[in-house]
Amino acid sequence: MKKERFVKRRHKISHWCLRKIAFIYSRLFIGYRCKDKYKIKKGESVVVLANHQTDADPFCILTSFNKPVYPIATDNIFAGRFRARLFSRLGVIPKRKGVADLRTTLLMSRAIKEGGSLLIFPEGNRYFAEFQFYIADSLAKYFRSLGVTIVLFNLYGGNGVSPRFKNKNRKGKFTGKIVKVLKPEDYKDLSDDELNKIIKDNLRVFDSESGELYKSKTRAEYLERIFFVCPKCNKTNTLYSKKELLHCSNCGLKVEYTEDLHLKSDDTSFTKMIEWWNYQKRYISNMEIKKDRVIFEDDNIVLRLNEPFRKKTVLHKGHIAITDTQLVFNDFKIDLSLISIASVVSGRNLLFTVNGINYAVRGDKRFNPLKYIFLFNKLDTLMKKNSADKYYSLKED
Repeated sequence: MKKERFVKRRHKISHWCLRKIAFIYSRLFIGYRCKDKYKIKKGESVVVLANHQTDADPFCILTSFNKPVYPIATDNIFAGRFRARLFSRLGVIPKRKGVADLRTTLLMSRAIKEGGSLLIFPEGNRYFAEFQFYIADSLAKYFRSLGVTIVLFNLYGGNGVSPRFKNKNRKGKFTGKIVKVLKPEDYKDLSDDELNKIIKDNLRVFDSESGELYKSKTRAEYLERIFFVCPKCNKTNTLYSKKELLHCSNCGLKVEYTEDLHLKSDDTSFTKMIEWWNYQKRYISNMEIKKDRVIFEDDNIVLRLNEPFRKKTVLHKGHIAITDTQLVFNDFKIDLSLISIASVVSGRNLLFTVNGINYAVRGDKRFNPLKYIFLFNKLDTLMKKNSADKYYSLKED
């Protein structure tokens, strides 16, 4: 039996329609602009590598290319039969978040061999606090073996227009730019280390250094999706946001999130989000854990089975708590030692894997999933044992 092709004729039509829709959507709803275009020539395969700032990034980037560019996306978006069918028909390639996925690598190689092109976010995560997430050193060797054109694409302003913690988008400049194009002959004499350095250096973008302003009357809402420890009184779960300010209900801390994406306060010396991010890592690293005591807990959550290509199944509604050994959902308990990987999707979804099964915890609008993942990297989990987490580890960024 002849093997079915990954790159299909229908993709040309569907991607042409998708580019038109994406162009209108990105302009009207997030104000995205990009003058750069790249014409993929007949017989040429391209790998687009981009930094990752918003959920809309794939749609924005696709508007700059004349042919289908197949995105690599977390398999979480394939949970639910309708979405799985839709993304599969568009040629989106699923990848398990935070781990090496042989099936994904094989599909990528197959797409290239059949004359297709790829869109990859090497960091694998949207920005939280403006630092560059882990980028695997194996990338250079892999792309060299494919013999493709590498297009390095930067997004600027996404952290201002649509920050990961936001509830509403803000008004400001959001643009895209092709910063470097590397043909196979351009990198054939480079070492893997040299090529990796070019990739990492050209994908590093810090919007807070741009001087651009992003207007919003609610620009600090919902920062508590990221920050869970007060830097003034060291209490947890006491932070709450309103309009442009983040407050602490215990000590009265007030921090303004400014229009130029900085922190401003008389109560803390932090001026950048990365400083608070690293402070929280130190807090978790130094935390004294007491046996069988609840460390963190939240109400108004929904726990689901979140397997790709299957219908989502609700397992629990109400309460989540974490102790030194368990995640507890009333009578449903999960042994922490079995958690092999965990991640955050969008702003308030905690994903984790146990014995190869994916679970998702969705919280209310102020739910902070990061504190649980930081604890997974401190407590006795399979994830910690295998050093599987390259994104939310307790190593400071």
